Amino acid sequence: MGEPTQERQEVYRFRISLILRFIWAVLRGRTRSLPADVEATLMAARPKPQALNEQHIPPEGPFVLVGNHYERPGLKVFWGGILASHAVAQRRTSKKSLRWLMTSEWYDFRLGFLPVPVWALRWLFRRIAQVYGLVIVPRAAERRVGRAAALRTILNVVRDREEAIGLFPEAIGTGQLIEPMPGVGSFLLSLSNRGIPILPIGIFEEEGRLIASFGPPFSIQVARSVEKGERDRLASQQMMVAIGRLLPRELWGVYAAAIEEGLAQEGASR
Repeated sequence: MGEPTQERQEVYRFRISLILRFIWAVLRGRTRSLPADVEATLMAARPKPQALNEQHIPPEGPFVLVGNHYERPGLKVFWGGILASHAVAQRRTSKKSLRWLMTSEWYDFRLGFLPVPVWALRWLFRRIAQVYGLVIVPRAAERRVGRAAALRTILNVVRDREEAIGLFPEAIGTGQLIEPMPGVGSFLLSLSNRGIPILPIGIFEEEGRLIASFGPPFSIQVARSVEKGERDRLASQQMMVAIGRLLPRELWGVYAAAIEEGLAQEGASR
């Protein structure tokens, strides 16, 4: 008998014409339409990525989309973001897409064997944010002024403008769920306490196709009497369990036990 065949993993690439237009916009600091660019990108992708359960996307009003950081060689995490952005824009009455939160810097990044300086990535990320209207969130914990400004911008987007924002809470990863960055749970809990719904999305591959499955919006619930660090952990767990329930079991990672427990409790209550 021969070796067992492995499922082919597609390499997702951008069209050269779109890359050139994007580079020109970044260099000139010009804005571009995110919904238009993601639609053009998805139309050229093969096999075409698919969004599921889009009926859960609120057609109006603010929300925060949270998804797992799914990537592998040949498929970077932003492809899941592209698919989510397109689904949201198609569903929303305003036809506006998500305002993604974006880190201010990236350490130890290389182009092949060539290391890219952090200052160059900071400049690039600021320009990308300018092109597509993204919200930069300083990565370094000590940059409190920048983080406070980012929080004010986020609140202005979701509360005052009633728009939607999106983020990948884990910040890093490949496929299986890991714990989010410290503080993410508390941040989302504060938005939940303001009445802003959390919309989970699970990103994975099925039979060689990139899938984004939306779940029902929910509210994070943690008692105010709980200690700060534990409050952050519990809020993060609620969020990651909601995401994990949309994923294949093999991607549940460190939240496998919590997801199993949640499903068991739900089954017992029926």
